[in-house]
Amino acid sequence: MSDAPSLSKEEIQAKVHAKLDEYKQLSMLEQYAMFMGKAQILEFGLKGLLTRRYNIPPEDMERWTLGITRNELRDRGLRADFISLLDSLVDYRNNMAHEFLVNNAITRSIADLSQRKLYGDLFRAVYELEQIIILYDWCEENGGW
Repeated sequence: MSDAPSLSKEEIQAKVHAKLDEYKQLSMLEQYAMFMGKAQILEFGLKGLLTRRYNIPPEDMERWTLGITRNELRDRGLRADFISLLDSLVDYRNNMAHEFLVNNAITRSIADLSQRKLYGDLFRAVYELEQIIILYDWCEENGGW
């Protein structure tokens, strides 16, 4: 039996669902704002990881996007399972940043279109973000990189 720290799928799911409860009282636009803000904080954390682990000066990363940051982490050999989740999150973040608000405005202007799809996209993005934040925090606390 190993004493190495671990995090099971069930533990991750329970933690994500607890975080999702925090979104329930928020409007769709408030949830969107929370997603974008947390994605930005995660990006800063990942850049900090690049500085601590790979000695990249912060000033070199000032204009890097989340996608560029992900690429740099991947190219430097950060754990592949984390990079895979980050790939998905980058796609969600890009969709949220470039399409979500426009699609929301179009949906609101056409009365017979449901906001269900938009909410589904946002929910999946939030779920992925909360999941990767939990994994990021666990890796930081347990030296899991």
